[in-house]
Amino acid sequence: MAKVLTLEVMLSKEIEHMLETEGYKEKQKLPSERDLAEYFGAQRLTIRAALQSLVQKGILISRERQGYYIAPKRIQYTLNHTSSFKMMIERMGFTSYVKLLEFEKIKLTDTLTQKTMLAEGTEVFRIMRLRFGNKDPIALERSYIVCDLAKDLSEEDVHNKSLYDTLKNKYRLSIDQSRHRVSVVYANGLESELLKVSPAKPLIKYHGLVYEKKGRLLEYFETIMLSDKIEFIIHRS
Repeated sequence: MAKVLTLEVMLSKEIEHMLETEGYKEKQKLPSERDLAEYFGAQRLTIRAALQSLVQKGILISRERQGYYIAPKRIQYTLNHTSSFKMMIERMGFTSYVKLLEFEKIKLTDTLTQKTMLAEGTEVFRIMRLRFGNKDPIALERSYIVCDLAKDLSEEDVHNKSLYDTLKNKYRLSIDQSRHRVSVVYANGLESELLKVSPAKPLIKYHGLVYEKKGRLLEYFETIMLSDKIEFIIHRS
């Protein structure tokens, strides 16, 4: 059965086509709702609904009392790829920087043993880093690296460096596969402060397990990302 397009959906497609054909650039402001309503011969409420659907798709951003703008380019994060986050950011033309916030050796607690399936008391390096793209915070990264596989890991190894490159070059540990999940969460107090967002803002939580080529668990990770800065894609070979 054919899907019937509503006027809102048709107008959103027309607006999107207008932006492409007229060569609108990143961060450029759109005409006002009134001007768009006159241009398309539609009601302002319908135009507003169409614009909001483009905001939800990440094509536009809305600024209160200012109007609508072309959304800045998002960083494409490849889910089933083993490239480092740093490489993904720089491939998109962004500058990348990581600030090391915490580095310590801990023993797994009940909560972490359930997440990793490792024995309670297993020693891991707990690493927390704040990731920047073009000088703006975009992600808060928490990594738990199994100490037995990277015994001499140091703060210097992970400060503003690719963690996976360090593990590969220093410990000959190559990533083989990962198991991960993506969900939507709301920022806690620390995340809100570091990522400069309100606690009510929805964020992306990307978390999972990383295994090296011998099948041993190497890392458990939890990364909190800004949903308006990053989009997930699937790499198909």
